[in-house]
Amino acid sequence: AAGTTGNRTINTTSGRVNFAAPATSLVVTNSLVTADSIVHCTVATNDTTMKSAACVPTAGSFTIYGNAAATAETAVAFTVTN
Repeated sequence: AAGTTGNRTINTTSGRVNFAAPATSLVVTNSLVTADSIVHCTVATNDTTMKSAACVPTAGSFTIYGNAAATAETAVAFTVTN
């Protein structure tokens, strides 16, 4: 939702988080994620600079890294596969 930005706890296999401008990364705490999980991330807002994202899983969370700082609030959708 608009205005809900930054690090979040979401314990589901899919979801959506928002980067605040000018954030370049955020952490999603998720009890379903292991270091071996595959996490797919997709930028879901048409931002001027942030066009792609990479997800790096660790035990209990993953970090989403944008290719550039978001110029406005930017949504990123994710899916976790174990």
